[in-house]
Amino acid sequence: MNTRPQYTLPQRPRLVAEIKDEETENAVVSGQFQITSDSFSPAELARILRSLNGEKSLDEILQSEPSLSQSDISALVESLDDAGLIDDTQPVVCRPGSEVILEIEELVEDWCDRTIYENDFWRLCLNAEKPGDLPKKVAIGMVIENWHFLFRESYFDAPVLSYVPNTQVRLLLNEFFSEEYGHDEILLKSLNSVGISREDMADAIPLPETMGLCNALSYWAHNDPLFFFTTLGLLEGQGMKKDSFIEACERCRLAEDFVGPLRTHANINIGAAHGNLTRAIFKEIPALDEETITRLKRQIPLFVELYDNFYTGVFRYYTSDGSLLRRVSAL
Repeated sequence: MNTRPQYTLPQRPRLVAEIKDEETENAVVSGQFQITSDSFSPAELARILRSLNGEKSLDEILQSEPSLSQSDISALVESLDDAGLIDDTQPVVCRPGSEVILEIEELVEDWCDRTIYENDFWRLCLNAEKPGDLPKKVAIGMVIENWHFLFRESYFDAPVLSYVPNTQVRLLLNEFFSEEYGHDEILLKSLNSVGISREDMADAIPLPETMGLCNALSYWAHNDPLFFFTTLGLLEGQGMKKDSFIEACERCRLAEDFVGPLRTHANINIGAAHGNLTRAIFKEIPALDEETITRLKRQIPLFVELYDNFYTGVFRYYTSDGSLLRRVSAL
């Protein structure tokens, strides 16, 4: 029984050998191999072999060699491949990063439509019109979890600051980090206004959903920086001109001492165009192969789910009877 797998002809085979024609009466010599043919002279055979250059397709070779049949070229390529003389690696199909990121952004938006934009927290903010519509505990809780997130930003920004493959991307990331550094201190001013001190926050535990998002971003930054770059647009509010949470706080007339630092933080991000960072990064990436593009797209639902869980966690915990701060000292 023949157990040999069916042979698939490479579409653009490349001969990995130097051809010397007519060295013997009926053979073409390539290193330690002698290639013979009953149908072609050594000169003809050498010409055909040289056409196996990885640039011409088999159909193109057949058109340029009228005496060559489909069965001839198939048998020749298969024999050469058996001898290890054919490199059948196909050219890698690539697309520019600036094109790919638009597709990824569209995918992110589609998943956000199903999750984050229907989230209880964001529906609460968007529907808040008057004092009391946005509970003060929920507003403070949102700032607490944002502080925890920003305080741990080095977990996931630091690994990509030395991004070796692309100098321009590395410069963009270092500029971004220098602008982001210390933003947790801005939010701390807001928390100070409601009686929460630095010492209180040092004793506080973030929600599991907050740490889940931080840990996932840290993993991607260490192990798949390209995918990590795709997350920055959503995290930094791409296309955002106003912050819905801050607008809800203003409509509900929360104290300016509380809202003011939040507005300052949002305006810094908007003014520095942090929401456009992902596009700026991918503009500097000249080529992405299809396998990489598929990998990036495949992880988008998980990232959006984790971000959705972050807001769900804020809503669920801070609308409950639990204490405002989850303290280490209380364990």
